[in-house]
Amino acid sequence: MSLESYAAGLVWAIPLISSLFVPAIGRYSEKIRNYFTVSVAATTAVLALLLVPSVWFSNGEAAIFNLNWLPGIAAGVYLDPLSVLFTCLVAFFGLIIVVYSLGYMKGEEGLSRYYFLILLFIGSMIALVLSDNLLQMFIFWEMVGLCSYALVSFWYKKPESIHSGVKVFIMTRIGDICLLAAIGILFFMFGTFSFYDIIGGLESEVIAGTLDVGLLVTVAFLVLGGAVAKSAQFPLFTWLYSAMEAPTSVSALLHAATMVKAGIYLLSRFILVFSVAPILLVALQETWFPVVTWIGVITAFIGAALGLFTTDIKGVLAYSTVSQLGFIMAGLGTAVAGAASMGWFASLFHMVSHAFFEGLGFLLAGGIILALKTRDMRLMGGLRKAMPYTFVLALIMVLTAGGLPPFASFFSKSLIIACVSEVGTTSGLIQTILVYATAALTFAYCVRLLSLVFMGEQSPFVERISVKEAPKIMLAPAAVLAVLCVIWGVSEPVVADFLHVVVGVSLFEAFVSLEFPIFMGLLVSVFILAYWSYYRGFWGIRRIAAGKNPLTILLEHKFFLDDVGYGIVKWIEKLSVGSLHVDGGLNRFYGYLGRGIVVLSRGVMGLDDLLTRLMDYFGGLFVRACLLLYRIPLKTFQNYIAAVIVGVILIVVILYLAGAL
Repeated sequence: MSLESYAAGLVWAIPLISSLFVPAIGRYSEKIRNYFTVSVAATTAVLALLLVPSVWFSNGEAAIFNLNWLPGIAAGVYLDPLSVLFTCLVAFFGLIIVVYSLGYMKGEEGLSRYYFLILLFIGSMIALVLSDNLLQMFIFWEMVGLCSYALVSFWYKKPESIHSGVKVFIMTRIGDICLLAAIGILFFMFGTFSFYDIIGGLESEVIAGTLDVGLLVTVAFLVLGGAVAKSAQFPLFTWLYSAMEAPTSVSALLHAATMVKAGIYLLSRFILVFSVAPILLVALQETWFPVVTWIGVITAFIGAALGLFTTDIKGVLAYSTVSQLGFIMAGLGTAVAGAASMGWFASLFHMVSHAFFEGLGFLLAGGIILALKTRDMRLMGGLRKAMPYTFVLALIMVLTAGGLPPFASFFSKSLIIACVSEVGTTSGLIQTILVYATAALTFAYCVRLLSLVFMGEQSPFVERISVKEAPKIMLAPAAVLAVLCVIWGVSEPVVADFLHVVVGVSLFEAFVSLEFPIFMGLLVSVFILAYWSYYRGFWGIRRIAAGKNPLTILLEHKFFLDDVGYGIVKWIEKLSVGSLHVDGGLNRFYGYLGRGIVVLSRGVMGLDDLLTRLMDYFGGLFVRACLLLYRIPLKTFQNYIAAVIVGVILIVVILYLAGAL
């Protein structure tokens, strides 16, 4: 076997197996446990990097390494540019977060459980993206969800943590049901779970003209349902804000960089699978792709609007994640030609960009929360002097998230906006307007965050406490992400070459395209408006945000999506209670009916006993009469009979004559 085959198996097996040893090592020594966890995460990152050359210098075809698992089902890895890109992202962020946790989680209870779950998640997530069949992928998909629930509920002594964990678990299960249904249909159609065999089955049925396009469109929508729930898309995105009850290190790993990207991976993978059947792509272009784009655009706009309204620093980053995932989804909705579409590449490129700047934002927020013991930005202010390194890194994060050149997000957002704007329909025009509006709102909430947290004078709350800069062990991982925010954008052609995309990618085109002046004009306008609002005493917008009006009510209630969700839950609860009452009534009815049957049975038994006694009595009389008759001489008995007959005849004649008279 080659080096890449060993690396492909070990890159997910090592963190999974190693996680089992963490609790035991933690009992012996916490220091050794920490070193062990870091070494496992570092080894995983190195193994992930070893997969890059084999994919990069290939022709883009997948390499499959598997072994027999269940009868007729093989388990293994599926190496192609898409799976290796996600593997490297997960492994890299796993190492970043483990190192960061040494400072952020220091002194917390239950750290052995924490590091166990972190390693379990890293292994499960990598195994998910490397799975060569749907069944294996779904198993690890569920393991990722279980890790998310456990990590969100890590501080289980806080009721809100348990509530948030349950909410995350239940809402993502909706997508799991959809994905499981899609897997079942595909197995029914092709008799296999293997991606390779499904692709071969699609090609064969296209040639034979027997492809059931309608059923595959249904599969595509079920897959979309799985991605919508896992990647926090409209209308199932509200769980992501609730998940902020998790430690900030968990939020950075799961809810900014990796787990929420599982839905993006799912759609990207199935777009590649569907693209081998041109007739299927044509059918998907009519319904499925436009729906994907609309979901992405709506999610991006709603997320940005909520990010501008909330005062919770982690809430801003959570809604920013929702919004940026919407951008990515919108880009995938334009990938009507599969990997040959610019939208497919643009989405994946922005997916990594978002992981860098959003992960950076969460790491910095963790240091601020650790220093101030609050997430409310209204209590902050003037932290640029007390936390200068954090301020510089936050500035890089804001510029990157806002999409300013030459930072990473500028190039990736420009590609997505260009892809959406190329849809030459009325629907495409509306989507383009919403995407530009979302870009403006994104820069607005980024500037707002920077102003409320770092600019101006220190707030009375900050003055009462001694604010210190975050520990170096927490700043170092953040600095690495900040560097990547700067250099990732200019690596666009290299990434395109790695993914073997056939679209033309040029850094220069981002500055000369039609979208550039519109995009920059919006950002400059937002900056001027923010400057006048926060530094020149223009309170108009802030008064609107602070007052009670339809807009603030809509934003405060998160577009009433949570209200609708809780209303459905309460309706189901009432239905369940009503069912219990009906069940109780039926139980009582059946009880009465049973007792009535028992009484009736006893009555029938008594009547049966009475009839039996009567039969015995009359039977006895008959026997005695027969014995009496038996003693009478036969001649005498015949005379008695003859006399009776003559007597009866005489009586009849007399009655007849009397009637005639």
